[in-house]
Amino acid sequence: MKRILKLERHLPEFEAGASVRAAIGLSGLSPDALKRFGFLDPFDVGQTVLPSVHLGPAARRNASGFEVVHRDSPMEEVFRLQSWRRKEWRGSHQVEVDDFILRSYKRYPRTYVAGSGIEFTIFQRDDGQRFVASPVYDTATESDELLVAANLVVEGFADVEFLRADLLPVLKTPIKRLNWEVFPRGRVPWDRVRKELERVIEKTPPSIQPVIRARTSQVEKYGPDFAAIGRAGFYGYWVFGFTRQGLYVLESRMLDNATYVLGADWEVVSRLTKAEVINSDLAVARLVHDRSWPEKLDQVLRHVMPSKAA
Repeated sequence: MKRILKLERHLPEFEAGASVRAAIGLSGLSPDALKRFGFLDPFDVGQTVLPSVHLGPAARRNASGFEVVHRDSPMEEVFRLQSWRRKEWRGSHQVEVDDFILRSYKRYPRTYVAGSGIEFTIFQRDDGQRFVASPVYDTATESDELLVAANLVVEGFADVEFLRADLLPVLKTPIKRLNWEVFPRGRVPWDRVRKELERVIEKTPPSIQPVIRARTSQVEKYGPDFAAIGRAGFYGYWVFGFTRQGLYVLESRMLDNATYVLGADWEVVSRLTKAEVINSDLAVARLVHDRSWPEKLDQVLRHVMPSKAA
């Protein structure tokens, strides 16, 4: 099975308005498939994860959303910051220097549609059988969400089954979300953090990498005491936190994404989906990546911190 286009023929035993999960039994699934989906060995009951963006297009749309391109509208001019190496004279000799340039290009207007942000949990039924399962959906009012969930299971495991909600325990086990790798609080092990960040940054085009490194270094200057790096569906995102002030700076390797400064404790922030980050009232600031980004970041962090780190 590659993809489900319509739910109706897969749900003949369910009445309209039934509560249904998209699921698959762990029995017979390979550890590699579960890890690729985003879970961690030993695959404990209660693990909850946003499916990894590396699974395929369904997982990427679920995690990151998508853009609707309006090809019937006039093209618009947009700008992107890029790294540029040039030569300049210093006295009697030339040296190479790195600089950033704002490059403009034309494209059709587009509208961003946030991802569904569907997470999956490992549940155990009373008879001991375990499942990877979606939240419960009403087939009459939430069929679109159930279809997305079903295709995520298909993309991850090449099969899916639909189960009644009462066959699985609903929130009886503590949920252990695995969307973030959290580093020790207080004295942040920056060597390790930078090493993990570099693995993410190296996945971007060479001309973009210096821009992302510069943004990361700019946040570091303010002395965050917390760091977390996204995994699974949050791959490509990282968070620097200022726990005393209750501020968390969410960054991404995608240049077109803005920087979000969230005001809350980490337990609240870690439970947010990507769509909730964008629409949440927890956002103290949304900083667009342009030439004025460092100044705007300084205005936000300088206002709440006793002093700017040297």
